[in-house]
Amino acid sequence: MSTRTSKKPKPPAIKSAPDVNGAVAVTSEVMTLAEAAMWLRVSESGLKADTIAGRVPARFVAGEWRFNKAALVAWLSQPELPSNRPKTGAELVERIREINQRSGFKETPEEAEAFIAKMYAARKADSAGA
Repeated sequence: MSTRTSKKPKPPAIKSAPDVNGAVAVTSEVMTLAEAAMWLRVSESGLKADTIAGRVPARFVAGEWRFNKAALVAWLSQPELPSNRPKTGAELVERIREINQRSGFKETPEEAEAFIAKMYAARKADSAGA
């Protein structure tokens, strides 16, 4: 008497995302403002304000903010600029004057203006040559 063994069909193979140049493509997660705020553990209003100011990577799509999780992770991994960094030329000049006063360096207003004019000219020449 012969016995037959029946083969069980194999389950279908699980397919990954389509290949891109031989590498498996990574699907990115897109979040709404509320989802991104929850993920970052910040308020929606604070995240929206920082996003509008251009401090957070995001896109404004169909009237709503969208955040790419991978872009946020990359942004978070970058070092933050010092908060005491001068934001304008006038703040920088004032900071230099304060340092000079503490160091005992004496500079007249005319000398300071001449130095500033020289720096602006050098910056303008550098940007024109670039």
